[in-house]
Amino acid sequence: MDRHCGDISLGLYRRDVDGVAGVLVHTYKSVAQAKQRVEFITLGLIEIVGLERVADAPGWLRFPCRSFHERGLKRAFLEVCKLDTGTALATKPLSVFDKKAGCHLTAIHTGGGVYHVQSEQQTESAQKRAVALASGLIKICEMNAVEGKPDHAAFACGTSHDALIGMLMFRAQNVRASMREEESTTSRGILSAPSQQKN
Repeated sequence: MDRHCGDISLGLYRRDVDGVAGVLVHTYKSVAQAKQRVEFITLGLIEIVGLERVADAPGWLRFPCRSFHERGLKRAFLEVCKLDTGTALATKPLSVFDKKAGCHLTAIHTGGGVYHVQSEQQTESAQKRAVALASGLIKICEMNAVEGKPDHAAFACGTSHDALIGMLMFRAQNVRASMREEESTTSRGILSAPSQQKN
C-alpha cells in the first residue's frame, strides 16, 4: 500500500526470459498519478538499487549479473516505495555511522562479489559491530558467509552490487527490525500476476 499515492497497491512481479529473471513494477490503478508513481519507482530501482532495463521489454528490469537476488531486491523495493515521487535519486555510499561502534563502518568490495566490512576504529566493540553488519548483510541480501572471515559477505553470482549494498547497509544494522517490517508488509496480501507478463 503506497502512502505517497493514495494508498494504491503496488507489486513487483517476476518473469524469467531465457533463464534470466526480470521484474516489473505494477499497479492495477490506471490514473495518471499511479502511472507516474510506477515510473518513479522503476527509475529508483535503476538509479539507487543498480538494476538495468531489459531490452525489448518496456518496464522490465533485471540485475546486470543476470542472477536474481530476491531478498535484497524485496527489501530495496520497500525502501524505494518509501520515497515521495520527485525525490532526488542517487546511490548511497558504502559507509554508515554505527552508534554502538562509535564510528563509521564501510563495506569494501575486494573482488568476486566479496565485501569486507571495516570499522574506522580498531576497538573491540567496533570490530564486533563490523562482524554484526556483515552478518546483517548476509541475511538481508541472501549473501554467503566467507569461511574464516566473519566480517566478510559474498554474493554467489561473484559480481559486485555496490548500489544494493549501499541501499541496505542501514537496514542491515538492525536486521531483525527490517525482517519484521518485511514480513508485515508481505502479510497484507499479494496481487495476482498482471496480464503484461504474457507480452
